[in-house]
Amino acid sequence: MKNKTNLKTINWSILIIVVLTAVITAIITLYDLYNTPAFGEDAQSRAGFRWGTLHIMISIAILIISVFLAIGWKRLFPFNVPISIILVGFCYVLFFLTFTIGWVGLQGMLGFLIAFLIGVILIISYSISFLIQRRNAANKR
Repeated sequence: MKNKTNLKTINWSILIIVVLTAVITAIITLYDLYNTPAFGEDAQSRAGFRWGTLHIMISIAILIISVFLAIGWKRLFPFNVPISIILVGFCYVLFFLTFTIGWVGLQGMLGFLIAFLIGVILIISYSISFLIQRRNAANKR
């Protein structure tokens, strides 16, 4: 791989941006939920703890993906970080579904969707790049 350092830089930069964005939006949302008086329809969304079957299923999915990712971290390069980004999305939705009640939980689902799309776009772009490199290498022979 000629561009290994470039791929590492791209991967880690995007991962850091996604994680920082997730942390900042979660903090802002919880701060807003705790410090805004809730009247009428605003009272539907509030901070609160809940745990159920969906939370357990998402936690198991996070655990399984984390174990497989840890085992194959080096072998999965450059696809390891896009999978990590998708894992961050799972953690984001779990956080919002666990610590918020009401419509604000959709923010977690939207964050997961964005993280999932970013991860899939990176995986597809790396796959296309590798196919082009293989085709160019085959044509040179």
